[in-house]
Amino acid sequence: MKDFGSEVPMVNTDELAIAIAKGENIEAVALAQKLLDLGLDLETMVEAGPTKALESLSNKCNTDEFCLLEILLAGRAMMDVMEQVVSRHADFSAMVEAQNRPSFVLGTIKGDMHDLGKNVVAMMLKLEGYHVIDLGKDVEPAKFIQVAVKEQASFIGVSSLITTTIPAIKQVRALATQAGLDHIKVLAGGAVLRQAEPHHLNVDFVAQNVFHLLRYLRGECGEKP
Repeated sequence: MKDFGSEVPMVNTDELAIAIAKGENIEAVALAQKLLDLGLDLETMVEAGPTKALESLSNKCNTDEFCLLEILLAGRAMMDVMEQVVSRHADFSAMVEAQNRPSFVLGTIKGDMHDLGKNVVAMMLKLEGYHVIDLGKDVEPAKFIQVAVKEQASFIGVSSLITTTIPAIKQVRALATQAGLDHIKVLAGGAVLRQAEPHHLNVDFVAQNVFHLLRYLRGECGEKP
């Protein structure tokens, strides 16, 4: 990750992550726009703001130090930043009409009720031109496969913020293979999964963040999706 402070010395980028985590949506949108106006690139802004805030929230989720209202307000602030700032400044050179792109089945795995990160990914994939089928949260492994077959999907994206869901994540590829769907790429992402190797999760790719996922889909990660 870049040194945010050296990139934009006039603004403390931590303020954006704090505003999002506190659910201060109006302030978060203003700070995000200010950072871009001062020359911070879009990817770094997202990493310094929404991604960093999501990491702090996921830490609370794993230690039971959170309340539902806090998560809901943070989610609103995060999506306001994504919809009101990021979507307006995103320059997706690879973007094409949605019908020309493969379908992407996305969801948070069974046992996890968190969907902030998943929602950010869904929005960015749609901006990129993918047809996204969002299954929501607490999704059974078999559900991913059922919908992938129905939608003739090329990708399955599995999100999680909880380590105890890893056995369920591993089931997705196994079920896809049983169904004769080896051609479908199974991708995983989420704060607690970043240190895992793909073979440990029985998936094709582990995204460090949403931009890492987009680079993979564009064939820019040294692997062909």
